[in-house]
Amino acid sequence: MYERVLVVDDSQEIRDFLCEYILQPKGFEVLQASNGLMGLEMAIAKEPDLMIVDQQMPRLTGLEVLEKLKERGIEIPAILATAHGSEETAVTAFRLGIRDYVIKPFDADEISESVDRALRESRLQRERDQLVQQLMESNSQLQRRAQELNVLYGVGKSVASSLDLEEVLHRVVEAAVYVVGAEEGSLMLLDEEQGELYIRASKNLDSKAQSMRKRVNDSLAGKVLQTKRAVAIGTDSQWKRTHTALLVKSLIYVPLILQNKPIGVLGVTNRLKETSFDSNDTRALSALAGYATIAINNANIYSEIDRERDTLAAIVEQTDDPVLVVDEEMKLILINNAARQLFDLPDVKLVGHPLEKLIKHEETIQFVTQPTDGDVVTEEEITFTDGRTFQARMTLIEGGSRSVLMHENR
Repeated sequence: MYERVLVVDDSQEIRDFLCEYILQPKGFEVLQASNGLMGLEMAIAKEPDLMIVDQQMPRLTGLEVLEKLKERGIEIPAILATAHGSEETAVTAFRLGIRDYVIKPFDADEISESVDRALRESRLQRERDQLVQQLMESNSQLQRRAQELNVLYGVGKSVASSLDLEEVLHRVVEAAVYVVGAEEGSLMLLDEEQGELYIRASKNLDSKAQSMRKRVNDSLAGKVLQTKRAVAIGTDSQWKRTHTALLVKSLIYVPLILQNKPIGVLGVTNRLKETSFDSNDTRALSALAGYATIAINNANIYSEIDRERDTLAAIVEQTDDPVLVVDEEMKLILINNAARQLFDLPDVKLVGHPLEKLIKHEETIQFVTQPTDGDVVTEEEITFTDGRTFQARMTLIEGGSRSVLMHENR
């Protein structure tokens, strides 16, 4: 950025000298005024970085120019040029804020050094202001990053602790809108059979937008899904109609990728705000998309385990031998009807209850809870008060669970 110097002198010869031999060789942009009034008007309009002002000029003297600038609260570094023997005038000028004064006639070295001295303070001031501004921007960015990390940490905890897919996905979208300061957010999943993306969770979308489905082969979100790469559109779109079939000022779409397979898209949009999203916003959104993918994967695993458990429970229920399964904390995971009858348990939900609170038969409790010393399978004969005996077989399951099968001796 060029520094601008205004030379105010009624002598064309002096103005040319200062311009051609002193200022332009130093890289300054030079403005010229031939009298005090013109100099005042140019100083107000152009706001130069430095003024070199002659004292004796028509219309306004140098001191009068400085006085009128001070009255308006305009502070421009100035050098006053005075005739020999006018040092008292220079003292008055210092009270008006001049940085230096030179006595005519002056030589090139003298005026060059004076210009450097006069600008040194303002240059340092500008550098300080720039550093302060950079520091404020850095602090603002750090605060924003801390805020983002806080939100991401909260969502991460939610994903880790909750198996409620609906709750987690809505929280991911809410976090996306909050973190990047967007107006709207949505999480779309792929309907492979239809070749479309449908909205699974959203924030601030109207009912029409929520029900909208996007063709994978003919939409911006579909392109993100196919390429597995995030897309951002800024305010330079000028309300152009995007492939989303919505008028937007700016948007970000990031893919949801599960086991290297794209399964959906997380997006935020601004339809009214002029502000664009930046690379930090895309990075934060990608992290949230990762959490959403983890939640979906957890839900899928849980659903599969649930289905397998239901299948196993249905099979186990058909056997006449009592069967029960406990976890590593000795809480009931599964029990069939034959075991309920054997231990006289009610036909209500018992899963999750401690085994010792359900079964009062001490010999069975001791058998199930005994230390195994690394044995995968343990067998023992158990006798009940009515004289019946059962051959009990306990099998350790990976993860600490135990299954018990009891076959009555006849």
